[in-house]
Amino acid sequence: MTIQAIKGVVLVADGEAAVRDMLLFYLKRSGYQVIQAEDGQDALLEMTRVQPDMILADLSLPQISGDQLCRIIKGNPDTKDIYYILMTPINDFMDIEATVDALSIGADDTINKPLRSQELLARVGSAFRLIGMQKEIKKQNHELTVYRENVQRDMELASRLQIGLLPEASIISPYQYTHRYQPVGGIGGDIYAITPLPYGGTALMIADVSGHGVTAALISAIVKTSFENHIRSRGGPMTWAQCMNRDLVRNTMDEQFATAFLAKLDPMAGTLTYVCAGHEPPVYLAKGASGTARRPVSLSSRSSPLGMDEGMSFTEHTIAFEPGDRLILYTDGLVESESDMQKRLGGEGLLQLCSRLPIDLEECATALFEQAQQFISPCEFTDDLTLVVVDHLKQ
Repeated sequence: MTIQAIKGVVLVADGEAAVRDMLLFYLKRSGYQVIQAEDGQDALLEMTRVQPDMILADLSLPQISGDQLCRIIKGNPDTKDIYYILMTPINDFMDIEATVDALSIGADDTINKPLRSQELLARVGSAFRLIGMQKEIKKQNHELTVYRENVQRDMELASRLQIGLLPEASIISPYQYTHRYQPVGGIGGDIYAITPLPYGGTALMIADVSGHGVTAALISAIVKTSFENHIRSRGGPMTWAQCMNRDLVRNTMDEQFATAFLAKLDPMAGTLTYVCAGHEPPVYLAKGASGTARRPVSLSSRSSPLGMDEGMSFTEHTIAFEPGDRLILYTDGLVESESDMQKRLGGEGLLQLCSRLPIDLEECATALFEQAQQFISPCEFTDDLTLVVVDHLKQ
């Protein structure tokens, strides 16, 4: 004996027992589960027990009419998606008007009485194909919502973890530093590190990985790890750049790279030795932390970015970095975001801002960030942005 699968649940609401019995016979034989109601109130009561996929209701239903019942069903968020067919009497003059009225109150379809079995089953079958598609869409939307929520949670966790990679504002004698960090989309490819060297001095890095999002964030973690591994040797920024470049070439895809500024601060010699590997040139302010700042200078002389070619060579430079001096490092999000007039702050604009900054370290970072933001206002930064200010404290 073959058991026929139930195609769906239909609530039949009609004041005539003969009509209900006829609908029960044809629908049940076609594979539908049928619930019967003799009036509108009874229909609502039945729906507290089982929510049907479809309602077939007579327009002149007792207690609560078919059109009133339709308004109730369609006005409830929990039942508004139930497919509603209103059964209306044939009338030579009122047939079109009744159909329009029924559809305007929310009915999904109408069918004329007296009912014809073939038309009835065709209408119901067509409706259930739509119901099936709606259920599948709902299912997919639910799965998509769950997926998005999971991705959002993962992104929030990744963002917290990435922020945890950034050093907190602090003092590594004789240097004091702070930062401002604003990724696009909550997670980005900017990273910086500052750490004392075991053999004397301080190592400093700021880097900007190509692209955005999770992939860029993962590569930025690789950059930071590589930097921390290679500064343990007694080499300087050029050696670190060569080793980090090799790591990136071997562990990333061809189109992925990172710009970086790598520096060694030597307090005994009062110098800063650096490699600028495709990165935006930091701004050096002699006596910028002492209130007698001289004209800001860009530390240019760029080499190529990290991760482009394993055989890449890098150029190392050394400048004086003495007590009272200030160094401002940043990623391109600070200078390349555009205003609504399609103007960029650019390197020259940044130098102008740096010529009139507060002496206090935190106030300096805040003022520079806010002034850059005002320059592009009402637009927003369109790229990950990291700003780091390092002061050589007075002895």
